[in-house]
Formats: sequence, C-alpha cells, structure tokens
Amino acid sequence: MHSLRIREVFIGKVEEASSSTEVRRLDGECWLAGDGLPGDELARRRHPGAADCALLHYPAEHYRHWRKRFPLHKWRPAACGENLSTFGVGEAEICIGDLVRWGEALLEVSQPCLPDYRLAQRWNLAELPPLLQDSGRCGWFYRVRRPGLIDTRAPLQLVQRHYPELSVARLLAWFVHEPLQRSALRQMLACDALGSEWRRIAARRLASGELEDWQPRLYGRASAQPAAEGADHA
Repeated sequence: MHSLRIREVFIGKVEEASSSTEVRRLDGECWLAGDGLPGDELARRRHPGAADCALLHYPAEHYRHWRKRFPLHKWRPAACGENLSTFGVGEAEICIGDLVRWGEALLEVSQPCLPDYRLAQRWNLAELPPLLQDSGRCGWFYRVRRPGLIDTRAPLQLVQRHYPELSVARLLAWFVHEPLQRSALRQMLACDALGSEWRRIAARRLASGELEDWQPRLYGRASAQPAAEGADHA
C-alpha cells in the first residue's frame, strides 16, 4: 500500500445494555486526537484508554465472504465495528509498525483485531467471533502517533515500513493456529511496535508454555459454549 483511497469513515456510540451500536458516517474535515475520532466509541469501547487501539481498519472485501456465509443477514455499514473501510488492501499487505499518513495525522499499525462476543450479540450469531478469528478476516488497529486535521476524502499513504516480515496476517496465524510456537512468540515480544497487550500475552505464553482461555472473549464469561478453535475482535 503506497496510497489507498478510503471508502467510508465511521464513528459510533455503543449502548451497553443491549450491545447495539448507533453508527454514522463521518464526512469532511475533523481533528484526529490521540485517542481517535471525535465522539467515537467503536474502537475505544473495546479497549478503554488503550492508545494502541485508537482506530480500527476493516477491509470491505471481507463482507463478500460474510454475505455468502450468512445470506439472510443484512450486513450494515461498520458491521464489524470499523472506523475505516477500504477496498484494495488486506491483512497480508499490512505490517505491524507501518507508518501511515492521513491528512496531517500520522498513524501506526499497532496490532491485529481479535473478535469478541459482542459481535455475536450484535448479529445474533454465536459462531461469528470464532469464524472471524479462524479465517483471519479480522482487520487491524492503529495508534495515533501524531494528531492532526484529517479529511475523510484524503487517502492513506504509507510513509515507512519497519517490519516487513510481520504482516497482520502472519501475526493472526501465529496467534490462533501456532499459539505456542516459541520462535514466533520471541519475534512478537521483540517487536516494539506491536501493541503492549499482545506482547504481554507472548511473554506469558513463553513463560508458562500454556495457552490462555479464549472462551470469555469469544462467548462471554457466562457462556457454556464448548472450546473454540480460535481467539478478541475488535
């Protein structure tokens, strides 16, 4: 990705009691702060106070897959809680630590997005979070390295790539399908640009040799679902 046109920009407010989300499209210029877009709860609500998760980017191509998989559901805008929607780039083409210019602001790819049970509640699809996770169609987060004025019509421009070997797709595959592979965990731990929570998990897996419980994230703490095949969405 050298320059990528943004299809749509979304902000939203989440109703805690129902897990429903009121989403609206953002148009024109606005100030992008260190914690994200003004009035947005889509990314921040999942990781309160976490600078690593200021914006969520989800490739619009993935909805073709979900429409085929669940044809009776109406996949509305920002169905997976994204702030940025684009065509033309996916998890395999984006790397952790990529520096991206958006207007006056500078973004950095911080970590893949891991699905959680709130998506299942929103769409009444208990299997959706593990399916997202296992398929790798999860999207990724940005932290805001430099706040600034942005225009929703302005493209995303790749400025610098520090970790070409650490694509979002590779991180997701390691996390889900090779979760205790020690060389992968060491690479994750050594990547300063990777989100702090991911590095904490890598350190814990290295120290214990054990996998953490994904059930609360995927199904909710009160769920009695059987063990999932995969991992947190964003």
